[in-house]
Amino acid sequence: MLHPNAHLQSAAVPQVQPSGPLQTVVHATLPCSEHSPRNRRRAQDLAWEWVGAKWPRLVPLARDQGQQQIERNLHDHALRVNTSRDGRVWTLTVMHSEKRSQRIWSTRATVTDTGQADLLDIQTACSDAQHAPMVVAPPKLLGAWVDQLALDDAGFAVLGEARDVTDTAHIEAFCAHVLSERRSLPIIALAHKAQSRHFGVDPGGLALAVRGLAHVACLSPEVAAAVPAILGPGSTVVHGTARIFAPGFHARAQHERHPLLRDKRPVDAEPSADPGSFRRLIVRHVCAMGVRTLAAPRGLAH
Repeated sequence: MLHPNAHLQSAAVPQVQPSGPLQTVVHATLPCSEHSPRNRRRAQDLAWEWVGAKWPRLVPLARDQGQQQIERNLHDHALRVNTSRDGRVWTLTVMHSEKRSQRIWSTRATVTDTGQADLLDIQTACSDAQHAPMVVAPPKLLGAWVDQLALDDAGFAVLGEARDVTDTAHIEAFCAHVLSERRSLPIIALAHKAQSRHFGVDPGGLALAVRGLAHVACLSPEVAAAVPAILGPGSTVVHGTARIFAPGFHARAQHERHPLLRDKRPVDAEPSADPGSFRRLIVRHVCAMGVRTLAAPRGLAH
């Protein structure tokens, strides 16, 4: 099986030069349920559509998009496409300068035929991540892959919508997914009070924001109360909060690796006061988990 990051170093674009090293801020690697040339072609087409929507002048003519090597450069953004000699790894890299700052952003999308599956990998990195305010969010290409291709995580479909966990059968499937050693994406568990559907964050909006980076599960009060008996005390889900189960969770897991996040707005804050702040907090944590998964060996105990 080819490693998903094979041949990526050759995809660097030297014409847009960062002032320092690039730091990865978003990363996801997911297999497709379908394994076919048509599926890989569709993944590449979606990448081209994403580039065309943001930087249309970087997109070559359709007849030239199948070339093994493509390089296009403008004054503040550049593109490089590389196809491995055996045709099994296709990599598209875009680098661009952020307006009104010196920061350089790089997004690298890879479509790989591993022999057993079609593997999609996306990685966003930037320079000067420590010294200027930054909004971290997954590129829209990842959402397009989720919406239009069948992506899989340990037997669970990767979706842009939240799953309801409301009865005994759902509890068993939910806990099995949390404990799965094959799972590569975090699971965000939300809960609400009885007689209320308030989760502290809009589940649908959150699921769209993290599609391809995490699963979102909406637990009923009865399910939330029953889960700790199966998963242990570090699995408590409180209404209005978000428990994030990172990959590798087990009953004796270190709690800080699977945090219970709370809305940091004051309790007496108006509901209309920056309602998206809690969602952005969750997204930042999920992005950080994806980067740590990239750096950590598989099978490392959590």
